[in-house]
Amino acid sequence: MSVSTNATVVSYRLPTVPPEEYDAYVLEFVGGTLALIPYGISLTLFISCLNSLIPTLRRSSISVNSRALFLQLTYISLIFLAGTLYTAAGTWVIVYLKLEYPMYPGGTLAWELEHYNHPVINLGNAGFVLTSWFSDGFMMYRCYIVYNRGWRTWPVLILPGVLYVASIATGVLLLTQTSLPKQSLFSKVNFALAYFALVASLHILLTLLISSRLWMHRIRLQKALAGDGDAQLRSPHSVDTAAGKSAAGRLGLGMYTSASSILIESSALYSTFALLFIVPFALGHPAAQFTLCMLAQVQVISPLLVNYRLIQKKAWTSATTQSINASLGGMRFGEGSVVVLKEKEKHGTTMGHPERRGSSYSDVSA
Repeated sequence: MSVSTNATVVSYRLPTVPPEEYDAYVLEFVGGTLALIPYGISLTLFISCLNSLIPTLRRSSISVNSRALFLQLTYISLIFLAGTLYTAAGTWVIVYLKLEYPMYPGGTLAWELEHYNHPVINLGNAGFVLTSWFSDGFMMYRCYIVYNRGWRTWPVLILPGVLYVASIATGVLLLTQTSLPKQSLFSKVNFALAYFALVASLHILLTLLISSRLWMHRIRLQKALAGDGDAQLRSPHSVDTAAGKSAAGRLGLGMYTSASSILIESSALYSTFALLFIVPFALGHPAAQFTLCMLAQVQVISPLLVNYRLIQKKAWTSATTQSINASLGGMRFGEGSVVVLKEKEKHGTTMGHPERRGSSYSDVSA
């Protein structure tokens, strides 16, 4: 900020901040402050998951299902805790350095980069890397589920698996390097670029694999129901025939194959922010300071969204694909677009809801 008085320009900027570093200084401060907004979103999602998951755990007896619920509770707690560590460390950097080192040569950003091995900063870095590992590992599992647990799933996961192992290795090397004196994410020689490139590549690949698979099922269902596109998937009442209305309504197609469901299931939000960070980071642009703070929370929000849908029985499960295949296998179209659904009793499921036993749809007509 500057004021012109009698042709003399008076600047009120911190004299310790070099002009060429001013943009990075501002973007880090703004990014760290605005990152509290997505942290609030992740906190809300975490509480919502707990409110739905804990009562279910209390009602369930000791069984395979309860162990799966406990594992899910452990996962959402760990990833939220890791995200909280990063947020706490980032808040400390903003507040403490601004109060204690405002006149440090080069500004507070210079102090941070020169003392990047400070215990609090190391704690934040560890939290960031852990959220990345948790998020990517969960998306690997979701990709496995979406491709339906068959032996043909494993070839699809070979490349993501290699990238995931490589990201863990480079993440360990990066944390080791940043714990050394005079080293940081923005040092000239470090593992940061390799690590972030691997993470971004892995998650974008998983997003493409999951979204393409779900989109394929969407197209199959559209063709089977002779639908009119997105409107029929959003609302079963828009199907031309009464039989189509009944079939679409009972199958609950929009829950699994709507555009919003595909975006959430594939963690497209995370992939978008990964690109928004890796590009300026590779170019050495100060915008990387801003997007880095936001990316840390998006890594938590994306898997929590999927977990919340799982708890609400709205996410894709291994039973969903089997139910779709069984339903479409018993669906035929004759004159007058009459739909005949004969779901085999051995499946005993409606799509995505295995608990609804003994349901079968037959000879549905207008």
